[in-house]
Amino acid sequence: MKSFWSRIAIALLFITATFSAKAEFGQWCVADSQIPDYVTQAALDWACQHDEADCFKIQPNQPCFLPNTVKDHASVVFNSYYQRYKHMGADCYFSSAAILTQRDPSKQLYLDPFVNNYLSSLMNEDLDPFVFDYLMI
Repeated sequence: MKSFWSRIAIALLFITATFSAKAEFGQWCVADSQIPDYVTQAALDWACQHDEADCFKIQPNQPCFLPNTVKDHASVVFNSYYQRYKHMGADCYFSSAAILTQRDPSKQLYLDPFVNNYLSSLMNEDLDPFVFDYLMI
């Protein structure tokens, strides 16, 4: 058992050492993970019908296309709109599909398959690829 926890500690140390520590303060408007995708998609469609939201970045072969999920695309668009207009009184609502967070979503740690397989073998169970979602580093 001691060996198991030692391996976990070493793996986590490796992961955190790969990234530089940096304190960030701010607010980001992201898609609420508890809202159904069809509600989020409707809010995303509405936002993309307005020139104020930057929907170009979520198109194929553009910087924010991957991961290609409704929630990730909506987060990019919602935050783009919010950051642009928050100083003019805009809110982060989008028909209840969005929430404000203090965690920078661009700092989300995605475990590549090698690290995921290694950690899974240590724990003898499958890990969600986003096991460290929104890790503050």
